[in-house]
Amino acid sequence: YELAGLETARIPFGLTVLAEALGAEVNMGTVDRQPSVRSHPYSNGLSKFKMPENLLELKRIPAVLKATRLLKERVGGKLPVIVGFEGPVTLAGHLLGIERMAVWIRKKPEEVKKAFEVTTEVNARYAEALVKAGADVIVPCDPSASSDLFSPRDFEAMIRPFLARLAEEIRAVKVLHICGRVTPIVKAMAETGYDSLSIEEKVNMKEAKQLAGDLATLVGNVSPAKTLLSGTPQQVKEESIQAIKDGADALAPGCGLAPRTPIANLKAMVEAALEYES
Repeated sequence: YELAGLETARIPFGLTVLAEALGAEVNMGTVDRQPSVRSHPYSNGLSKFKMPENLLELKRIPAVLKATRLLKERVGGKLPVIVGFEGPVTLAGHLLGIERMAVWIRKKPEEVKKAFEVTTEVNARYAEALVKAGADVIVPCDPSASSDLFSPRDFEAMIRPFLARLAEEIRAVKVLHICGRVTPIVKAMAETGYDSLSIEEKVNMKEAKQLAGDLATLVGNVSPAKTLLSGTPQQVKEESIQAIKDGADALAPGCGLAPRTPIANLKAMVEAALEYES
């Protein structure tokens, strides 16, 4: 906002905050590599899982809640405060192991459903705390729910019900982000009850717009790596204007911004939106 003119305030995050709080070992990464899970504490399943009474006091969760309150105090009334976290499928993959979960979805579907029940409940409790701390927009980011990993049939039968359950629990504007080539599941994503869907540049915005219809608005989908990180301001403007023409309701990066993204390129994205609007 202050440096580039972006019209939102979002807390940087890694997709490991909840996993770490529930016992996963995390490699905290570097400026160029986000934190990642190194161990899976529930490799035998979550059938005996009990929600920690002090969940909101564990690991990095208090820091995120404090950051949300501070950001609300600073920009509340001027900008929407956005906070994201790992969605139910991604969190389940962190706890079980994504390869194990991919096998179990066929061989032990009840174990996977139990895992999704647990992670959806954890997500809902965390989302409630974030909203109380001042978050205006909640973004479950669920890359492991992508049709790059699971079939549209698996999404419909196993994943969609839990994303929909989470949507019902979030008492704020809610945006669902799923990475990858999600065109085969865009319609199902739109039917889960989120206000908006955030999609990557791998998805054709025009086609996604047709599939989502009036069920959800679309956010995206300027390439964060190819264009915003590595491109020129002119390339950023061209891709941004094309995204708007193709149907983006809110212009944004297609996924997380790399820390070394040039400010000039972020300014170019904002300028493209303003110029197109005028």
